[in-house]
Formats: sequence, structure tokens, C-alpha cells
Amino acid sequence: MGNLIIEPYIPERDKASIIAMLCENERVNVFQQSDKMLSDAIFVARYNDVTVAFLSFDGFRRRAMTTIFVSKEYRRMGIGAALMAKADGMLSKNAAVERSIGVCKDGDRCSLQFLYKHGYYTSYSSFIMEREGVPLPESNISVRQYEDDDYVICHNIWEIAFYQMHERVGILPSYYYPPNETERKRFAEDRNNRFVMLIDDKIAAVGIIDGSELSHVSVRPDLQSRGYGRAFVSFLINEIIRRGGEIVTLGVVKGNPAINLYKSLGFKEKSLNHLVTKYYKPDTRLSRPPSDLLTGTIQ
Repeated sequence: MGNLIIEPYIPERDKASIIAMLCENERVNVFQQSDKMLSDAIFVARYNDVTVAFLSFDGFRRRAMTTIFVSKEYRRMGIGAALMAKADGMLSKNAAVERSIGVCKDGDRCSLQFLYKHGYYTSYSSFIMEREGVPLPESNISVRQYEDDDYVICHNIWEIAFYQMHERVGILPSYYYPPNETERKRFAEDRNNRFVMLIDDKIAAVGIIDGSELSHVSVRPDLQSRGYGRAFVSFLINEIIRRGGEIVTLGVVKGNPAINLYKSLGFKEKSLNHLVTKYYKPDTRLSRPPSDLLTGTIQ
């Protein structure tokens, strides 16, 4: 294939070329995050000494976010397949990695066919939504930042909430993942961006802020449909605005009725993305949460 070389990313040589080829593509944010945090997890394809494509990972853990992008004028030359072979080789040999996930924009049939050909399947689809405007009225609720002692409760609230949502909208396989110390450490390091809402001094809801993005908002199952979600989301939106954000973004799974709440708070659909998955090893998550978590109050 001509003079094609795949090698580690060198910022001084490759960064400008990658930003130029991405232009307004949504993957520019993924690349910039990898460049900032994990530049050693980025590889480039150089064709005749020109950087024409890149491969990046968000880390090598149980679920590895994998991104491959080829400059338009160099597609259909086997460069994407060469990068995929590189990714497969690295991920399949890494003991921590169970699966790779990626995101493909709705309507991009060529990319979906490429991913299907290389063993990926569509797990679910998700709307990216945006809100721009003034702060929202806030309810008289009690919210504080996450603390390390909150870990097990917070973990179980969103694991159960997302497990039940996946069951409702038909995302299969649907799993529960038990608490673990690696995740606990990561949460503690990011505590300034994690919030909990309290009802009667007990944690009733959890949510995360990542820059201007709102994620993992979950209300304890026994307290859902009581207006707590609206009050908590309003607080988190206002917190992003207080931090200087002008546009608040979030993702919501297609079929999740929570989209109606977000629309009522001023969010608009920007795009629809498909999340694809490829397994390298059996999934270590439990297929169902412990029965006491499903039937009782999470405490």
C-alpha cells in the first residue's frame, strides 16, 4: 500500500494535520481530550510522509473508547483497515480490556459498514442535546459535592437506574457492574465535578459535570417520577453556567423517556449517534444486579 507507516503520535509533527482533517467533525473533541490526557494512546497513519489518519484510545480498561479517523481524500485505500488491525492487536492482548466501543454518526453508512465488517455491532443509539440560555429557576433542594464515603451508594444508584433504563428500551446485553476500588479512586479524584442530591439527609440522586457536559444523572429508583430529577438537573445546568459555560450538552439514549424532561428544560436535539461495541473477552459484569438492590431501597 505505497509508503504507509503506522507509528506513535508526535504532537509537534501531527497535531496540526489532525485538527485540519477533522475540521468541524465531532471527533475533534475526542482527539483533543486524548491529546491532553493520553497522548501515548494515539497513533497516526503516515502516507508518503504525510499524516493522513489517526487511531486513539481513552485508556486501556474494561471498556476502551476507540476512535479511527481517515482524511477524506485518503479513504478506500485500506488505511482504516490497517489502523483497525493495529487497534485489534493492542486491545486483544491487553489483560484489562474486555471490549472496545466507538461512536458513529447517524447517516454515515460507510463507517457503519466498515465497523460491522470488523466485528462491531450497534449497542444503542443516543441523541446529543444542547441547551443555550439563561439559568433555570431552582427548587429548594439540598445538593452537595460528592465525598469518598458516598461511593457505594452513588455507584449503585446509577448502575441500577441505567440497568433498568436499558431493560425498558431493549438494550442487550444489559449488565450490572459491582463496586470496585479502581472506580472508587477515579471518583474521588474527580469529586469536584460530581454532585449528590439529598432527601431526608440520604442520597437521592447523583450527577456529573464534565466541562459543559452533563452526564450520569440518576435518581434513586424508589424516588423517581416525583419531580426530583427536574430539580436536580436544573441545579446542574445552573452550576455549569456558574462555571462559565454558555451551552450545556448531554446525551440521552433513544427511547429513554427522560428526553421529554430535557426538552421541557430547553434542550434541543443536535445529532443522533450510534454506539458500537466489539468484545475481545467475556464480560465480567453480572448479568443482573443483586435482588435486594432491585427490590429494595438503595442505602
